[in-house]
Amino acid sequence: MVKTVSLFDYAIAQKGGKKTTRFLEEMKELIPFDEIERILIEKGLYRPRGKRSGRPPYPAKVLIGAMFLQAWYNLSDPMTEELIHDRISFRKFLDINDEDDIPDETTLCNFRNRLMDAGMFETIFTTVALRMQEKGVILKEGTLVDATLVHSSEPKRKKDTNGRVVKNEAADKDASYTSKRGKKHHGYKMHIATDRRGMIKKVRTTTAKESDIKQLHELTKEETSAIVGDSAYMSKEIKRRCRNKGITYGIIERKVKNQRKLHTNQRKHNARFAAVRAVVELPFAFIKHLMGYTHTRFIGIAKNTQYHMLLATAYNLRRIPSLERKLGIRT
Repeated sequence: MVKTVSLFDYAIAQKGGKKTTRFLEEMKELIPFDEIERILIEKGLYRPRGKRSGRPPYPAKVLIGAMFLQAWYNLSDPMTEELIHDRISFRKFLDINDEDDIPDETTLCNFRNRLMDAGMFETIFTTVALRMQEKGVILKEGTLVDATLVHSSEPKRKKDTNGRVVKNEAADKDASYTSKRGKKHHGYKMHIATDRRGMIKKVRTTTAKESDIKQLHELTKEETSAIVGDSAYMSKEIKRRCRNKGITYGIIERKVKNQRKLHTNQRKHNARFAAVRAVVELPFAFIKHLMGYTHTRFIGIAKNTQYHMLLATAYNLRRIPSLERKLGIRT
């Protein structure tokens, strides 16, 4: 039987913004949709289409792909639904040939919450990262570390009829305060470990008050070659541990108490690793400025942790095509 080509099918096949279409075609090739769907089915988080009565479920590829569209373009659930209807490039990316396959905002929200509750975005991050290591896009040796603040809504103060503060309710009880360069911040910290090319290898999320150095061991415990980071990670104990294990210690030195200026060896050390350390700032520049993520979208550390995993995966995928072209893997 010959399939009739509808006007909707024709429009999708023939039209789409060149830049966005090329980017999404590359992403479509790189995302392991089938593997992710298989894991979701095994964990009972998705049921494929079958012979059941009632409305069939949305294709897994559509739901998974929508999560990445939200991360790349900083979209809310209502805006995601709207833009899938509106943008041909989005529908081509999701292989949507029938408007009935476009999920509504409630479906997107429920699907994401299921994945967050099950810790699936961490699984997806690991799955993609392992594939990239096998292809040589993510390097195993050499780890750069950094952290950035992610703001969340500050606590709301309630007053009684006399104008006195009687209760302090936080919009997010897991978030905390910290001070940076004399300014107060409320929210979380996103900690990352990257390779020498700026590809993310590990992600951790803590409250804003958590010190960077406390996450260093978790981010670098598998490293055997070199550890590089800014002065927030400076520690005599860490330096000694690196030397004992033959690991290059590339943490930027800073003045300690009663030290007027850096020693000559410290300045040489800093000059040697300054340019290398700067590479780890690339992911945060991408995530904040190109992907638009500067403020938490969820309540609680558990959900924000999972969303940071999705952002890291989306960032890695976005970087892969240009890296592969440099390496001669992609033309």
